[in-house]
Amino acid sequence: MITDQCSENVRKSESWSLKSIFNPQFDSSYIENKYELSFLKNIYPSRHRLLVLILLIHGLIYFFQCYFIDEKDNYVKLITYFFLSSSILLNLFSLILINRIRNRNLSYIISLICILPLSILTCFYPNQYNICLVILLIYTLLNLSFVLSILITIFLTILIIVLNLKNLSILLLICLTHLIGIYLNRLLDINIRSAHNQLCKNAIVHRSLSTEHTLISKMIDSLMPRKYAQVIMEDFDVFRQRVQNVNITEKINDEKKMATFRPLHIERMENVSILFADIVGFTQMSSNKSASQLVSLLSDLYGRFDDLCVQMSCEKIATLGDCYYCVSGCPEPREDHAKSCLLMGLAMINAIEEFDQDNNEQVDMRVGVNSGSVNCGIVGTRKFKFDIFSNDVTLANKMESTGKPGYVHITESTYSFVKSDDFQFEEGLPYELSNNVSIKTYFIGKRRLSHRITCKPPQMTLAKAAAVAVASGVPLSVPLNDINNIANQSEQTNVSSPLLEEVEQARRATVTEDDQSKGGDVTNDKIIENLNETTIENEEKELVLAFHFLTLKYKENRLEKSFHNSIESYYLFLIEIILSILSLILIFIYLLKTKYLIITILILISIQLILLILLIYLNKRLIKKSLLRHLFISFYLLSPLIIILLNNNYLLTLTVFSLFISTHLTLGASISHLIKIFLAFISILTYFIIMFIKQKHFQIESLIDVILSVLILYCISRQIEIGRRFQYHVIHRSTEQRIEIEKERERADWLLRNILPEHVIEPLRLLGGSYSQNHPCVAVVFASLINFHVMYEEQYEGGKFYARILNEFYGDIEELFLDQRFSKIEKIKTIGATFMAASGLQTQSNQQDQLQSVYDLIEFALAFQKTMIRFNEALLNFAFELRMGFNFGPVTAGVIGTTKLFYDIWGDTVNVASRMDSTGEKGKIQVPEHVAFALKDKYQFELRGEIEVKGKSRMTTYFLKTNFNI
Repeated sequence: MITDQCSENVRKSESWSLKSIFNPQFDSSYIENKYELSFLKNIYPSRHRLLVLILLIHGLIYFFQCYFIDEKDNYVKLITYFFLSSSILLNLFSLILINRIRNRNLSYIISLICILPLSILTCFYPNQYNICLVILLIYTLLNLSFVLSILITIFLTILIIVLNLKNLSILLLICLTHLIGIYLNRLLDINIRSAHNQLCKNAIVHRSLSTEHTLISKMIDSLMPRKYAQVIMEDFDVFRQRVQNVNITEKINDEKKMATFRPLHIERMENVSILFADIVGFTQMSSNKSASQLVSLLSDLYGRFDDLCVQMSCEKIATLGDCYYCVSGCPEPREDHAKSCLLMGLAMINAIEEFDQDNNEQVDMRVGVNSGSVNCGIVGTRKFKFDIFSNDVTLANKMESTGKPGYVHITESTYSFVKSDDFQFEEGLPYELSNNVSIKTYFIGKRRLSHRITCKPPQMTLAKAAAVAVASGVPLSVPLNDINNIANQSEQTNVSSPLLEEVEQARRATVTEDDQSKGGDVTNDKIIENLNETTIENEEKELVLAFHFLTLKYKENRLEKSFHNSIESYYLFLIEIILSILSLILIFIYLLKTKYLIITILILISIQLILLILLIYLNKRLIKKSLLRHLFISFYLLSPLIIILLNNNYLLTLTVFSLFISTHLTLGASISHLIKIFLAFISILTYFIIMFIKQKHFQIESLIDVILSVLILYCISRQIEIGRRFQYHVIHRSTEQRIEIEKERERADWLLRNILPEHVIEPLRLLGGSYSQNHPCVAVVFASLINFHVMYEEQYEGGKFYARILNEFYGDIEELFLDQRFSKIEKIKTIGATFMAASGLQTQSNQQDQLQSVYDLIEFALAFQKTMIRFNEALLNFAFELRMGFNFGPVTAGVIGTTKLFYDIWGDTVNVASRMDSTGEKGKIQVPEHVAFALKDKYQFELRGEIEVKGKSRMTTYFLKTNFNI
């Protein structure tokens, strides 16, 4: 499937992308120089060896022929021996030099010297076949520039005509050789140049892919430990396929759905320590702050904590409003996990004092620590995060809530790990567990330090910069040529991070997808200058090793199959058919005319013209099938053989036949050189059998010409196919790299939108990595599985079974977001068995009917309840109990953190929604009084009465009436 997609893209991407067919120079002088060096190092030696092979065999054969067969006078033989010997010696000597040549002009001189003896010999003692041979070699294997090849061959042709040519009809064959030679010269040169052009692009794409990986890696680090990030990225296709196949209707087959579990990455970790820290005085601090001020203060404070996490070897888990928690010894085990957590807690208390001094605030810190076991990993399929849960995590939270400001409150298990360390312990009140077991607790007071341990974090951190960079589509979506646009973005974005400066450079140094799709040349010298030389060299070595030396078949079977199914340029087919028709006409004029020959040539030309018209009319459809294409090409390749065989003059047809083998059969660039050799042997066998039957004799000279013809056919066809395969492999590789980059981009976008809401990404980029917003009307819901902790049992698989159940439940809930009705609802976070979501956070939703976002979240809450009912029905002997709290009003939203990005919302609205959940009842959605009054026209509510709410004294609340029972 991927190979087919690559093949299609290869066909679309094929382009010569050069200034001119007659002057194929790259626009960039730097790229041109690189190409010359690459050509002289790789292509030139290969072609020159083939040229030397032909000239050596030619010299040896004709040396043998002159000595044993030809009846020339001694003077002529002596001159012939001299030039043939010179040719052999010069060519052998050139083999020593070719790998050391690094100058194109010097390569011209060496090539000309190698063919000079044969050229001089041909001028003074012309042989019809040798004339065409020299012209063809100059065009194809001599490695001269196009203009120089034409000038030399024209000069040589005129010189031969003036000096010795008596039979002017041979000019027809010379013209045919010129036409096909020019075509082959352009084909060979342009294929190699196009491949090199794409090779440079590939090197840039490879670097872009590396940049993409780097940015994504830094962004992933802002979400979760790399250990779990890797497996999440590996499961990307699983998540995507499941989302694509989701059918959000009542017709979902729950049993079938539950039979296939979602990916679960949870493991049990022993000997870890968990820290919870809560800001004391947060409500007072936030009461008179704007959104940007509050978010800025939280980013400052949590940024200090993030830095301390790195220093103390702790792993940040999350922030829950004004609560910060982390873990040590997880996901990587540590022997000193308890000491690490205690040092972290004490450092946080000192850090908040420094925060107060820097920002003129009066807040304090309450810290709780417990040591034990946790289940850690990823739960959910949307906005997932690395999380920990276990009974020991719950106990650590209790240590924080029962602690006192300025102290670290620890359990007996933590004390057992650190009692021998240098800490001042103070015994606290015992804490009673749910099973009526009492445990000892201890306090550790804050330290008095003579130096600061924190500083104000920078506005733009690596995590934010990576998110901004990926959100900006650095390697793919910023046009290279749009310099003004880039400049404007730079003005808007206060780049205060080395990473973003790197991002800006990457924008300017990346060939975009638009550039590649247009087949554009790589024209920015600075881009190429920055390329790693070893990258291009490795690409070239890989290309050489990609196919077998003799057969030229790709070593990778799927690539070979793809290559055979590929279609050569449509215009090349047209050119080759026209050349075939011209060949027929010129050969016909050269041969003796008979009635049968005239009829045959008319039939052949008519068929070829009809096929040409069909090809133009049907375009590629006629040659799309490999078998049909090979039959089609074989027909016009063998058509001149038909009129050659119909002619009875053996001596007249011998030169034409040799030219047919060595020159005409080199056409058909889209078929293998081995097929051409096969066609040549079939043609030779047929020709000699028929001529022997007609003439009853056979000349050894004819065999010599035919042997040379097959050798030339092999060498030229081999070079054509190497060029084709080289170009195809480069473009195929480029297509694979592009698909990989697109996949990385898709993964990055997917992952980014699992870190931050989509409406936050663009403002985050434009504002230099900071985001804060006051929203006048946001609906917030908290949904808690109140019996999960009761059901949770660590005796079996350490609680992993229940983690899987919770993961599946959250997965079902998160699939509700695929419904268009709930597309504007944001999952904020999960807190153990509590799910938090909000609506109305998008800017455009606030500009419309403000209550619409409230209605949407109410409907989501009802769908949440129905989903839980279906989930319980699908499980045997298992039933979750749900409790929900709902509220709407003004909130503050923002992105905080330094090493760990986090989007959160704060405000009284959020606090009340949370209290509506914690004080609610099973199976019901509790709302405050103002919500019931605002929504009474659309929904029915049942008065609950006044209840005690922490921080609010007494509140009147209502339950939302539903038409189903939970």
